[in-house]
Amino acid sequence: MTVTPHAPARVPARVPAPGRAARWVGRAPAGVRPYLESLRLDRPVGSWLLVVPGWIALGAVSGPRDGVLLGLLLLVYGVLSRGAACGLNDVLDARFDAQVPRTAGRPVASGRLAPGRALVLCVAVGAAAPLVMGFWSVEAVVWAAAGAPLAAVYPYMKRVTHWPHVWLGITINWTVPLVYVLLTGGFGLGGRVLYGAVICWAVGTDVIYACQDREADVRAGVRSAAVLLGRRSRVLVGGVYAGCVALLAWFGVVTGLGPLFWPGLCVVAGQLGWQVWRADPADVAACGRAFATNPLCGLLILLAVLAGRIGTLG
Repeated sequence: MTVTPHAPARVPARVPAPGRAARWVGRAPAGVRPYLESLRLDRPVGSWLLVVPGWIALGAVSGPRDGVLLGLLLLVYGVLSRGAACGLNDVLDARFDAQVPRTAGRPVASGRLAPGRALVLCVAVGAAAPLVMGFWSVEAVVWAAAGAPLAAVYPYMKRVTHWPHVWLGITINWTVPLVYVLLTGGFGLGGRVLYGAVICWAVGTDVIYACQDREADVRAGVRSAAVLLGRRSRVLVGGVYAGCVALLAWFGVVTGLGPLFWPGLCVVAGQLGWQVWRADPADVAACGRAFATNPLCGLLILLAVLAGRIGTLG
């Protein structure tokens, strides 16, 4: 039986994720809480996965003063743009979300937030996100806004292809070309290699994420690599994670990072390997735990890059 969206009596209320962010959202007034959940402020992992690639690019090409200012702007831009994209996704995917246990409690799918209000919210927040970059330059606003159409198209990808993860990787890492263009005036080989590395990383993380909903997605007609490959999804994750490490190594050579970069890269490779070992596609809880470690993985990449730059100065 198809679950009718926006019917709160038939869909369980959303269970907040554990953690400080979820507790903060849980203390908000009941009328405000669905808006905060629609922006995913209770689940900040996705925001970190959008922001950290930009910070990695900053670590590779910026000086201390530029790095701090642009890093703070990217943090605000990332939280806002991710919130807008999630809000739009909730409106477009309410029918599918209502059929998947993990997402059935989302504000629009559960009927706690009207689709029209959710759409107004995501448009307003989405418009504000690139304007934040105006504190840097007009060019920054233009580049930040150029990523919005990519994010707007993403919800449709799971309807037409089993590989929406690739589109997500291109979209969520838009901060990498943005940083390179703003600080170097172009997008040279080093930037392109880093972009490829973090796209591979994002594809792997999103496939692990999709494994949590594989059975429900099959019933709802949602496409993903997890649906297509089943238990073999782990092989795909291992392959793209290996590609990420190989491209990061190439990035270290191309940009002349010092010797301290390489031990850090080994730690990153170990963390990604642990994810592959831990994320059994048949174990929903294990996939969730593996996915949740990816902000740490991003920070390990950032530390490795920063250590490599320090090594070149020593």
